[in-house]
Amino acid sequence: MSELMTLETDVLVIGGGFAGCFAAVKAREAGARVVMAVKGRTGRSGLTPWANSWFVFKDTKGITREQYLEQFKLSGEYLNNMDFVDILMAESYDRYQEVSAWGAQTGRPYYYQPGTVTRSIEVVGAGDAMRGKVLACGVDVIERVMITGLVKPEDKVIGAVGFHMESGQACTILAKATVVAAGPASFKPLGMGYFCSAATADGDAMAYRVGAEISGKEFNDAHPARPANPLVEVDPGPMKAATELGGGPPGPTEPADHLDARRLGLRISAVYGVHDGGLPIDARFVAPPGGIPGARDEKGDYLGGPFAKSPGFSTPGMSNHKGEGVFPQDLFGASNVPGLWAAGDALCSMQNGAGYAGFGCSCAGSAVQGARAGRAAAEYAKLEAVPVAGNGVLETLREEMLAPLSRQRGFSPAWVTRLLQNIMFPYYVMYVKERSRLEAALSQIMYLQQKYAPLLKADDPHGLREAHETRNMLLNAEMKLRAGLAREESRGTHYREDFPFRDDENWLCWVKLVERDGAMAVVKQPLPPEWRPDPALGYREKYPVELLGEDEYLGGRVG
Repeated sequence: MSELMTLETDVLVIGGGFAGCFAAVKAREAGARVVMAVKGRTGRSGLTPWANSWFVFKDTKGITREQYLEQFKLSGEYLNNMDFVDILMAESYDRYQEVSAWGAQTGRPYYYQPGTVTRSIEVVGAGDAMRGKVLACGVDVIERVMITGLVKPEDKVIGAVGFHMESGQACTILAKATVVAAGPASFKPLGMGYFCSAATADGDAMAYRVGAEISGKEFNDAHPARPANPLVEVDPGPMKAATELGGGPPGPTEPADHLDARRLGLRISAVYGVHDGGLPIDARFVAPPGGIPGARDEKGDYLGGPFAKSPGFSTPGMSNHKGEGVFPQDLFGASNVPGLWAAGDALCSMQNGAGYAGFGCSCAGSAVQGARAGRAAAEYAKLEAVPVAGNGVLETLREEMLAPLSRQRGFSPAWVTRLLQNIMFPYYVMYVKERSRLEAALSQIMYLQQKYAPLLKADDPHGLREAHETRNMLLNAEMKLRAGLAREESRGTHYREDFPFRDDENWLCWVKLVERDGAMAVVKQPLPPEWRPDPALGYREKYPVELLGEDEYLGGRVG
């Protein structure tokens, strides 16, 4: 391996998706020198290539702002950060116009998710358009670089260290301000469905290790596993591949007459049926019979469209979009660590709360948050001196980063990842939770962290990337299990078999994970009183979707 190469800049952006590209462009437009480090290829890695819906708020078809806000509250089950919802509604259309001006294609001008008022615009080719804009405005882009750690010699972050995955060149990027936009987390699921195997909690792990607060880990993304070619729709019909115009989710061209809260958001209702009665032999990819009252409509069909038809999920390890990662200290994505911002799926903005509000909220939210973080980082950098890190600090970081390459004996990252997946993938750990099962899984994950993570071995830069990803996924697993244990209620995509009800008195709060004395601690962050549901509403008025075993547990107290 070569010696450490050092770069200097005003703003470092880690990640090349919607949030990263908008952060880099806006920081550059504000006059900052910008370096953007991307693990893959800008606009073509992570989740970015598959996004084809863009949420906007427009006063059209008789839909009011109040209806939009109500939809977010109902789908997010009141855990939304409504300030970030306001920002999304105020700024998403401007970001759409910008990405269109950069070269993204527009298909259907609007369509609505069934049962909702969400207005989405079909957008295709945004990734390449954003990459072109980033390069054209003078951002220094370094691709195929795995960033492994943040540089924090004292009380603030002053950049990051990483290595090029082809040449093995180790590098330090010293920066006055750093924006983490590295995407969400996952455990490298291999089944057909959502494309999140490259999202391995890199940003969350790096931020946590330098003292940042992390939140949202108890919730789960609920995109289903699929039996067919992942580039096309399961059902035959006029739909095209997700990367083509016409490939966006099917939806009506008119809004719903009224909000049907049972249809809002991605839910995990199908798992209830599997857990309650098993899976029919001839129905691997359809909703199981029985299930929970309220999970079917008057025709007997499962509610929630295609997302309720699969008993398995293709995104284990992920939380809700815009609902995991660095906990923000302001509306620009600043962390509690000076010099560090986050945006997009690396920021726990809780824009979508405990559920998912509708088509296009994710990429639009990433663009909005990335733009805000980039501008804020650039303004901060104007007042900061050129960062300096001692040679001892950087050499220690380099040695830690490259350690898997120097080991004569050790453990394969692929093997340790499989052990992790075997522990975390079962639905009765990730989706239907219960204390004893969570504690058993946590005990095993902590053993992997203590026994294997320090002895991961790599033979080349590709293996070195896998070693760091495995280490990050192990930390994410601990986060998800500790957060899942802490929230002793069920809400949105977090379901506790031993607490199958919403507990507004104790859990209308966000769960933050913080490092204290070398261990992970849980801290509650209460919601502002004005965001809580109206106490005059009956229970089922606030929460129309019934959870498995909920009525029995509450003993008829549901109003």
